[in-house]
Amino acid sequence: MGNSAAVDVKKSKMEIYRALKSEIVQIQLKLEQEGKKDSLSEEEFSQLAGEELASSLGVSEDLIRAITTSASPTKSSSHKSPSHFEAIKEPSPAVESSGLPAEAPPTAAPPAPEELVNLASPPRSITPAPLQSVDAERVMKLLRQATASRFHHFVVGGDGSEASGVAFDTALALRKAKGKFYVLHVEDTGKNEYLPGNMKWDAIREDAEVRLATKVPKEYFSMERIVKDPGESTRTKFVGRINEIETPMFVCLGWVGRKGPKSDPTVLGSVSNVCMRTCNHPVIICKSVPPPNTPLSYALCVAEEKRGLQALEAVLALAKPVDEVAVLYCYEDESARASLQGAFEATFEENGYDKDRVKFLPLLKEAGRPVHETISGHVNETGYTFCVTAPDPELVREDISVSEHIVKSCKSNMIFLKVQK
Repeated sequence: MGNSAAVDVKKSKMEIYRALKSEIVQIQLKLEQEGKKDSLSEEEFSQLAGEELASSLGVSEDLIRAITTSASPTKSSSHKSPSHFEAIKEPSPAVESSGLPAEAPPTAAPPAPEELVNLASPPRSITPAPLQSVDAERVMKLLRQATASRFHHFVVGGDGSEASGVAFDTALALRKAKGKFYVLHVEDTGKNEYLPGNMKWDAIREDAEVRLATKVPKEYFSMERIVKDPGESTRTKFVGRINEIETPMFVCLGWVGRKGPKSDPTVLGSVSNVCMRTCNHPVIICKSVPPPNTPLSYALCVAEEKRGLQALEAVLALAKPVDEVAVLYCYEDESARASLQGAFEATFEENGYDKDRVKFLPLLKEAGRPVHETISGHVNETGYTFCVTAPDPELVREDISVSEHIVKSCKSNMIFLKVQK
């Protein structure tokens, strides 16, 4: 009897957490649709979301404000930090030489658990539970996750090709308010006179300015041209420049290079190939532009718990509240499948993830069929917008063969996360 009661209380608490998360997501979408997110700082947006939540749930406004402003300094100050992309072009010892975000102003102290009894009523349409038993730290985590604007930055390799344009538009589709947008062009002065007009710097810059004019405020985008030395390869110059940038960002590249498709359609462009292996930042290989005003879908391929959960957190931070995430695990051993699925689904429940939005999908590997074929077959059949893998950044060429096979055989855009051990 006692055990049953404990389960009921836990279930009621989870319903409260899920309702809170759902309510916050709806508020976030409402504020974005009203255009308020672009005009507010991250802290102002978080506070406004908290006030809306207080109004909708009948919660103490002071409590919500304290909760929503208790994010860590590195998150709450990220929008204020000068970009290393700009700083490196004009080196200055005074500009973030440490590579860390600017220090945030003091934030309100987190509320004590007992303050949650100030909740006037539980969220509507859920089973009431003893509110003093609701974990304040847990509620704060939910609010921080849902109201914090995670402004991911993007750098696009600009060379005037059609593939570069696909990468450009894909980055725009993923960018959130206040996310930085950079265009990096490597110029070969020895070949410049032979290139078509659209592949020269002036045309690339003008095209980027036109594309961005109505989509990204000027203060959030910049462009840079670097000239490679004679005998130096474009890919080495590009990757070297990217690896100098300390600010975390996604590197978006076209599926093929400036020279166009190869005779073998499964061969990557040389810059994309090298970036996938040696770039310090996560890389997105862009094959098609995501459809506008449509929820996106992510297929995250995992092989073990720790790295898989880290990758899941990264994907959820990149995704928008309406996007779907499927965690794919290719298995042969049933006990391994059950163990990993249990760990992930426990995490889903613990964090209040919407079951219709975040799922664990085991894929049974047929005897004699390679892992990458099992995964690629499912991804292509389902039609995910993005397929995501998280190879160890320190692995050598032959060790990332599964990810390499997937990127070559999947029709979806490909994201390579750089998740450390």
